[in-house]
Amino acid sequence: MTSRFVFSFILSGLVFSAMVSAEPWPQFRGPNASGVSLEKHALPAAIAPDKNVLWSRTIPPGVSSPVIFGQRMYLTAERENKQLVTMAINTVDGQIVWEQLAPIHQLEKTDRKPKGRLATPSAATDGERIVVFFGSSGLLCYDTAGKLIWHRKLGPFEDRRGATSSPIIADGKVILVEDHETGSFLAAFDLQTGKTVWHADRMLFNRSYNTPVVWKQGNQQFVVVAGSGLLTAYNLQTGKPSFFVQGTSGVANPTAVIGSNDTLFVSSANPGPKREYQLEFAELVSARDKNKDGQIKADELPMGLFQSLWQSLDSEQDGLLSATEYVSIQQLMGTCTNGMMAVKPGGKGLDRTETNLLWHEKKSIPRTSSPVYYQGRLYLVNDGGLLACLDAETGRQLKTVRGPARGKYFGSAVLGDDKIYCANDRGEVTVISADPELKVLSFAQFEEPIYPSPAISNGRLYLRTESRLFCFGEVK
Repeated sequence: MTSRFVFSFILSGLVFSAMVSAEPWPQFRGPNASGVSLEKHALPAAIAPDKNVLWSRTIPPGVSSPVIFGQRMYLTAERENKQLVTMAINTVDGQIVWEQLAPIHQLEKTDRKPKGRLATPSAATDGERIVVFFGSSGLLCYDTAGKLIWHRKLGPFEDRRGATSSPIIADGKVILVEDHETGSFLAAFDLQTGKTVWHADRMLFNRSYNTPVVWKQGNQQFVVVAGSGLLTAYNLQTGKPSFFVQGTSGVANPTAVIGSNDTLFVSSANPGPKREYQLEFAELVSARDKNKDGQIKADELPMGLFQSLWQSLDSEQDGLLSATEYVSIQQLMGTCTNGMMAVKPGGKGLDRTETNLLWHEKKSIPRTSSPVYYQGRLYLVNDGGLLACLDAETGRQLKTVRGPARGKYFGSAVLGDDKIYCANDRGEVTVISADPELKVLSFAQFEEPIYPSPAISNGRLYLRTESRLFCFGEVK
């Protein structure tokens, strides 16, 4: 064995070891949807189509964001003739390792903008299994070689925007929320088999598009979902609703983030103070009255928040849901509110609005993009390029500035190496300092729309435009 071969072998091993030991970006917005990379690698302060590019390649359109584990990136896309595909890409050089076509049993109806909308949810992986979700086909699970392990048919869903919430993996389960105009639910599936572990009905909730997060409180874990009017926490093991907090908007798009002291932050903003598509009591009876006796009994309500609320509001104590009790439930949920709220962990009871809501800020709240929490501060990017920095403890705005990018932000900002990376639908990318000064470090135009959120792993930043995938790093 020559010394040159030994050197190459050792070098290859070091590169592979570094890539495998890199912090995974295993789901939408990385670890627990935080949007934050805690790696110590340097990241470029300026990125552009011709600046700090390690590689780039043409890919079919899609709105899903990159997820990364080791040397593999996973993306979904929509090829010609509405073929929905899952791709595994080598993060070292951008080569496609494998591609699998998803079966379609019925295409969803969407507004078809942007391109690739049928491939909106991001993948999720634990390094051994890759789970993707197409509303038109359901949940599919692959191994790292691209072999299909299981497939659960779901959808299509009644929603003008289609299915957009991404699956996550937690405690050996695939968690998926689907809030639509009708038939809303939260469910857990076994990662190894695809079998349903639990199913929580969300009939009280209309369409929303955020992705769940796991909120650990001591020895307990909750799946937290922002819906129309309420932030609801479900027991991760059983799916039973544990508590809720009032104060979200009628359509909740941004995904929640968790900060220090396990405080949870969720923002939502959507025009209109009321939720849509509320069933009249007669419609509810028609839909849920299994034995057709004209009444709703406890066993005719599926497991979910509605059942939990009614059990605490059965004022007549007769085991039947009356029209008056139904109105009381709707009133308890209240009207919807735009803003960002901070919620502390702990507490007792089903409704913890009064006891656990720390603050509610209503200024400069993004409609779609999710916040970033970092070192005691929250960073928000609003449509039109309004940048805001909030004190996470009090909700007080520390600074707001108008950045150079003025488009709409459908994707969310990510943070690494004390830098915030933002991209909008005009293809404008801004890099901002992660401090209260919100200094603009660079600005670039990519000449085509950008809808997904960027991803960070192993000192590289990955950005997907409408037709290309870029890998950025510091070029010496």
